[in-house]
Order: sequence, then structure tokens, then C-alpha cells
Amino acid sequence: MTMELPTADVRRLCGLHEEIASVDLHAPPTAHLVYPQSLPPVQRLGLLCGSFNPLTLAHTELADRAREVMGLDVVLFTLAKVTVEKEQVTGMSLEDRLLLLSRYAERHAGNGVAMVNRGLYYEQAQAFRALLGEQVSLSFVVGMDKLLQILDPKYYQDRAAALQQLFALTSLIVANRGDMARAEFERILDQPGNRVYRPHIHFCPLSDDIAEVSATSVRDGLAAGHDVNVLVPEETAAFLAETRAFFPPVWQGGVMVDTYALRLQRLAAAYADHGKAED
Repeated sequence: MTMELPTADVRRLCGLHEEIASVDLHAPPTAHLVYPQSLPPVQRLGLLCGSFNPLTLAHTELADRAREVMGLDVVLFTLAKVTVEKEQVTGMSLEDRLLLLSRYAERHAGNGVAMVNRGLYYEQAQAFRALLGEQVSLSFVVGMDKLLQILDPKYYQDRAAALQQLFALTSLIVANRGDMARAEFERILDQPGNRVYRPHIHFCPLSDDIAEVSATSVRDGLAAGHDVNVLVPEETAAFLAETRAFFPPVWQGGVMVDTYALRLQRLAAAYADHGKAED
């Protein structure tokens, strides 16, 4: 199976490659808008952070529901160059993830895409506050599993100080995730060490069928040759069919070929050529 890469996509991916390279992990907490490149005036901004490997209906429905329930003007799908506990990039490349997110945001008003150079939420809050100023109300839109991570002491040298700083900058909008529903939310926030943060943490219910969707189930389904279109928005379905990301290898010329790996090889060559042309 031969895959030709559209010239417009290659140019755009080269631009995204440069954007990713410009994100300095050693700099102070920094946020970069990918799409749109600037925001209209907003009062309430949601930040939906994830690895988006790939973008699923759980992500998009959570963004829509949070915007509806909490009155957000815009939700930014936010990708960290390095994600906590996921330092090695596997699956879709960061460039492809940003391209897919941008395609989705272009077609669905009220959404945007951003990158940050930090994985911890309180540092991401610093980054967006520095980018957008004090006048914008920031809310992280998360699943219940992320709430557990945010409140977990193992991620902090000084948890109380870090969370005090986080909630001085932002609030949390939390959706049910799998078996972790409203009762689990209340149990977590009723713990003595968490009660002080309750005014800053709000519950946002998702339907059970959407709450069960995960990127892992999409990847596993594709690897097994299953149709996963009911788990992803149409932009993701089209992108996966186009790139063959997570699809099993195919026979080509008498050998098994990983079509997505071939795509990445061709893009790596395109990035190198683009960099030489820029010199």
C-alpha cells in the first residue's frame, strides 16, 4: 500500500514540527496557541489537557458539555510536549496529533488548540495566565482519573503550596470516567486533605456510554482490525483512515509493512529537507 502525502499537509506538518521544536522544556512555564494563533476576547476559558492519541468522542463531548454547563467561551485542547508519566512519544506523532486537533477545531466553533512546555497542571496554569493575562477565568476540564492525579501527593514536593497556587489561578471541571462517577467525586472531595479545595472543583456529568470511551480502546480496536468509528469524531475517523495510525501491518511487495511507520519516515525526511531549505 503506497501512501502519498498531500503537499499542503506536508507544509503544515513542517510548520507544526518547527512549533514543537521551539517549545523549550527548560524555559519558564510557557503556552503557545496553535489554532487559532490568537484568541478573540474571552472571559471564561477551558483547558482540556491530554495526549489525544487519538482524539476521541470522550474528549470532544467533554469539551462541549463543559462549555454548556459552565458557560465557557472557548475550550483549548492542550497538548504538553512532555506529559506526566508519558515521557516517551508512542503512537501518533505530536505533529499528527496537533494536525488532527486543528482540523477538528477549525470545523467546530468554540474550540482551539495549544501547546505547553510543562506536564503539571499548576505549571500549565502559570503558563496560560502569563499568556492571557489576569482578566481571563481559567478552568481545567478533566476526567475523574486526572482529578486523582492532581490531588496525589507523589507529584509534588510541597502539595499544599502547589495546590494553593493552582487554585489561585484556576478551577477544575471534572467529568465522570468509567466506574468513577458522582459518588466517587464526592468521596474524593470529602477526604480531610481535600475539603479545602471543594469550592474550586465542579462536577460535569457525561453520559455513561461516552464516559467509557478511551483512546486505549480506540488503539486496541484498530490494532485488532475492528471498526472504531462510533468511538471517535468524524475528523478522527477520516484521519486514521488516511494515515493508518494504529492499523495492523499489511502485506506489500511480499513483506509486512507498517504503513504509519512509513508515513513517519517520509515526514522525517520532509522535516529535514524543510530545515535545510530554511538555512
